[in-house]
Amino acid sequence: MRDRRHPYQAFDSKLISPFLESVGTHLTIYTIELCTTGRSNTHYKLTLSDGSIYILRLYAQSKPEQDAYIFNLVKDVVPVPKLLAQGPRWAILSFLSGKLLSDCPEHVGKAATAIAHLAAIQFKAPGHLQTDGSITPFGFAGLSGYIAQQLDHPVVQHWLSPTTLIRLQKLQHQEASLLQELDAETCLVHGDFNPTNILIQDGQVSGILDWDYCHSGTPYMDIGNLLRYTPINQHQQIKVGLERGGMALPPDWQQRAEWVDLTSQLEFLTSSRSDAFKQQCVDRINRYVLR
Repeated sequence: MRDRRHPYQAFDSKLISPFLESVGTHLTIYTIELCTTGRSNTHYKLTLSDGSIYILRLYAQSKPEQDAYIFNLVKDVVPVPKLLAQGPRWAILSFLSGKLLSDCPEHVGKAATAIAHLAAIQFKAPGHLQTDGSITPFGFAGLSGYIAQQLDHPVVQHWLSPTTLIRLQKLQHQEASLLQELDAETCLVHGDFNPTNILIQDGQVSGILDWDYCHSGTPYMDIGNLLRYTPINQHQQIKVGLERGGMALPPDWQQRAEWVDLTSQLEFLTSSRSDAFKQQCVDRINRYVLR
């Protein structure tokens, strides 16, 4: 099994039976393929007897109502699937064609432009998005508070050296005003904007998938996620793509993205991900704070 937050869920043909009846009385499932790129939910690619393709999404933590709200919110801004049927913990989505950005990284600039388009969607406050359009505040005191909370966590202290912990604490205090500025931003954030969630077709973004972690906050979370998985020699493409999408970048835009991505690395250390993955997080943190 691939390194995941939640185990794969078994395929249940009962979930798709009513949908099959609604789209064609004589349709059957021709092939079932487990999609292995995700880390939380389970996805099956279903090819029917007429050649049509759908995605069965089995939820581990979010709900189909959340996807329905987000897809409707962004459908005119970026390409997303259509939610065609749903149950308490599952949904059937339209299939989007394209190659993963991880397989065609030369198009990373187009993905960056999509981040800028999402960031143009603004809310009244930062926090978790609710399906009625309201915002629930985060359960921590901003980025600085979250970093302090994680640094006090015994699991984080186990993974990070005393030198790294001390250096992080000093940097946190030195950058307090920057962190407060980032805390005040209220843009639409995907929250997991990595190349395995981005589809590319004909040189354009053809799909953005897996919106489980979307929220109102700073777009530098998505930028930091994209930078993390992109070689340094392509970072200029990300800058160009962001500006092409209308984002005005300050000189320290990469530093801002690294600070926000640091919170993700600290969160990963307390997750159920593998030790090998957590060691990669430790290496990223050390490269940032000890350079």
